[in-house]
Amino acid sequence: MPSTTLHNADVAIEARPIARGRPRLFDEATRRERLVAAAEHVFVDEGYGAASMDDIARRAGMSKKTIYQVFETKHDLFAAVIEPRKAELAAMIEGEGAGATRPPDEVLRGFLRRIAGFVLAPRQAALYRLAVAESQRAPELANAFYCEGSTQACSPLTQWLALQHERGVLDIPDPASAAKMLFHMAIAELQMRLLIGECREPDERAIDERVDYAVRLFLDGARTRNSVI
Repeated sequence: MPSTTLHNADVAIEARPIARGRPRLFDEATRRERLVAAAEHVFVDEGYGAASMDDIARRAGMSKKTIYQVFETKHDLFAAVIEPRKAELAAMIEGEGAGATRPPDEVLRGFLRRIAGFVLAPRQAALYRLAVAESQRAPELANAFYCEGSTQACSPLTQWLALQHERGVLDIPDPASAAKMLFHMAIAELQMRLLIGECREPDERAIDERVDYAVRLFLDGARTRNSVI
């Protein structure tokens, strides 16, 4: 199998097939990084159920014993594959905390455009298809993806909406439900069309149009009587 380069955020991680001869020694951080990169390749190529720890070990250039020193189960390894999503998603609304003064429509459009670009990227679509395809045989896989995916995506948005409600800027007594509604209104249709193969990765124009419309509808219903948004 040829070498393949995975892009996670702005960092390229290369997962090479195992080399002949004595295995190389890696520090703990490097071992984990290589195992996660190798596991993502194997999961996507073979499916979660068919993937074996032997396959992942060969892809990473390590022994199966080494894998179990870092990850106790295959489920733990898959969770590690999708775990970086949390930090990336949470960082997308960073700076919109208690001191933020930007207009709500500007904040929401900026956040949703960034998160749409992330969620609709080919790598994320491949992982989502994997979780759906294996959900009946491995429900823990789908649950892990859901917890680390849309749930995490909505977490910073929920916190920001709660803050706007406290300030009296927006009338949102249930920010958690509102965040999920807005998230799905802006992104779900584009994501579904991508997953079923109806379209390729949406371009920026399609994302912008969908996000702008969703934000406008959302704020029309969430503005307080005396607010001007």
